[in-house]
Amino acid sequence: MIETLFVVNTRHSNPKEPTRRYVLPSPIQENSVIDPKKAQNIAISLRALNVTMEEVCEALSEGNADALGAELLESLLKMAPTNEEEHRLKEYKDDSPFKLGPAEKFLKAVLHIPFAFKRVDAMLYIANFDSEVEYIKKSFETLEFNHPRSPKLEI
Repeated sequence: MIETLFVVNTRHSNPKEPTRRYVLPSPIQENSVIDPKKAQNIAISLRALNVTMEEVCEALSEGNADALGAELLESLLKMAPTNEEEHRLKEYKDDSPFKLGPAEKFLKAVLHIPFAFKRVDAMLYIANFDSEVEYIKKSFETLEFNHPRSPKLEI
């Protein structure tokens, strides 16, 4: 019934056997390793952060948090693939009939590094450690100032 709304009859059609030509294109079966919207967001983030795949992989391999910075590390954590996406990326073969997009290529390269996203999490902790300690010290100083009779806390 709904097909009749999107079908055009040709001029030379026989009324008993109408030849139909579909106006809407047939849906193309798309093979993508990760969600297309997520892939687009990752690609946009990578362009905005102005960092190459090689720089990220090298810094992750060496554990160099300073090379990437806290902002980039936070972005990398948000890019982490799901278990299913990770499995599909690891199983992807270069001779596959479809090609990976830039975001998928990036994630595949990062996943070649053992425990890549656990490393990102640890490196983010390292990158934020000094500022967190300073924040805690200031909080203790505030507490000591507001409660002078309390025992002195040594940091």
